[in-house]
Amino acid sequence: MFNNNKSSKQRRRIIIITVVLVLFSVFTLITNRSPSTIETMCKDVVANIEYYVIKAPIQYVTNLIDEYTSLKDVFEENAQLKERFDDLAREAAMNEVLQSELDDLKELTEIDYLPTDYQVKYTYIISRDADNWNSEVTINLGSLGGVETGMAVISSDGMIGTVTSVNDISATVTLLSSETSSSQLPVMILSGDDTYYGLLNRYDLSTQSYYVTLLSDAETIEDDAKVVTSGLGGAGKSPKGILVGTVSSYSAGNETTESSCSVTPSADFDSLNYVAVVQRVNEE
Repeated sequence: MFNNNKSSKQRRRIIIITVVLVLFSVFTLITNRSPSTIETMCKDVVANIEYYVIKAPIQYVTNLIDEYTSLKDVFEENAQLKERFDDLAREAAMNEVLQSELDDLKELTEIDYLPTDYQVKYTYIISRDADNWNSEVTINLGSLGGVETGMAVISSDGMIGTVTSVNDISATVTLLSSETSSSQLPVMILSGDDTYYGLLNRYDLSTQSYYVTLLSDAETIEDDAKVVTSGLGGAGKSPKGILVGTVSSYSAGNETTESSCSVTPSADFDSLNYVAVVQRVNEE
């Protein structure tokens, strides 16, 4: 009995080994030969089923999600633009009302011109020396165009400098970013309901900010308070209300030091191209 069981186990082992060898041989033959037409057709059918049943639906759903996300972004942008447009419409209507009231007050007080009245003449920069990149530029407008020394020059973001020399067809503009400028620009700081007066003395290239000394007494000044021209310059050619920058920090003075502000410029001095010369409106 024991011998019969032992013989049966040996036969089963031989059969298993034989089957494994046959399968291995068949697999080797299949992999080493070119696939037949039927095998190729079967592979193509399986690939098509995989694409149309699995990949294509997943891709379709993914595209739908992307389109929905894009439409949602466009809807939100349109809503924001509509809100800004409504704000602009309200501000335009308010400006019309204020301008009408201002004209009435001018007529009542017999004042023809205010320090905030000015017109601009557009031009562009024709020269900017690399050695004086932060100091000055040359514009394509001169005395024949009504440009005079002392006039303010602005970009779309705010004041960038003043005209310091003029010839017939061009003028040199000393930038507010010049570290060598000795001129002082009279400014106003609009902090909440309070207005403080000061002088823009210099530009610090390391911090890329203006240094403004205060002429008015101030306990504190809000961060991001707007700094604009005061129109109180001696030459009288810089109008009132041109944006210069925003307050980034305030330092209260004491017995030995004066109150001062650090102001972040509103203009980008590295990307100046088209500018405008500001001409103050007066009785002339």
